Amino acid sequence: MSRSFTYTDMLAYFGVTIAHPGGRRMTEKAINMLPISSGTRVAELGCGLGDTARWLASEKEAIVYGIDTHPLMIAKARQRHQEDFDSKKLHFLHTDASSIPFPDYAMDGIIAESVLSFTDVHAVLKECRRMLRPGGFFASLDLIADPDFPPENKKEYGSFYGMKNVLTKKEWVTLLENYGFTVKHILEERPGGTGADDSIPELVLSGDIPVECYELMEEHVYRLEKFQSWTGYGYFICKYEKD
Repeated sequence: MSRSFTYTDMLAYFGVTIAHPGGRRMTEKAINMLPISSGTRVAELGCGLGDTARWLASEKEAIVYGIDTHPLMIAKARQRHQEDFDSKKLHFLHTDASSIPFPDYAMDGIIAESVLSFTDVHAVLKECRRMLRPGGFFASLDLIADPDFPPENKKEYGSFYGMKNVLTKKEWVTLLENYGFTVKHILEERPGGTGADDSIPELVLSGDIPVECYELMEEHVYRLEKFQSWTGYGYFICKYEKD
């Protein structure tokens, strides 16, 4: 059945501040393993409402460029972090992750939280490789599918969320290494597992949320429970050395 709204539209209308698996706790754990200090230039792909980008700018004093293809996400990010945006400490760009208007080797690091599963992953990884300076880092948080995830269930799962890539841990590592990224660490968890952050995120609601978005939210909760035994997530922390 075709829909007028996507899963990403639903997140934007509800203004889900931290939509990626693992939540803020997983993000902070991964970021604290990265070489980020004052003045480090970081691009965050799929920044959503900008909370991770804001944390990087305020706590790590990094120069951060939040990038998202959804116009409502970017509008809410700029409004939510207006003071930092106005003072040029934090930047938000409405553009596609496969075509970013930055020069070659412009970034010290790139972070992508729940992004690669939804994109033309080859185009995005090529763009990341182009933008990263030699020795820079790439950190990607994404769904990890169990090897025994039944194909018909995997297809249903990917179709609902609009995922183009539902990969196992081994497949993610192989893909990243094929683009010149050396996987240094993998922080891996399962929904509902020990230490998992299952807290309810803050919402920045739009004034007029379409009824279909409420239906999508209900279906989302249903599928999280239905497919939990076959899915986990991992933060892949990589280093890039130019070929």
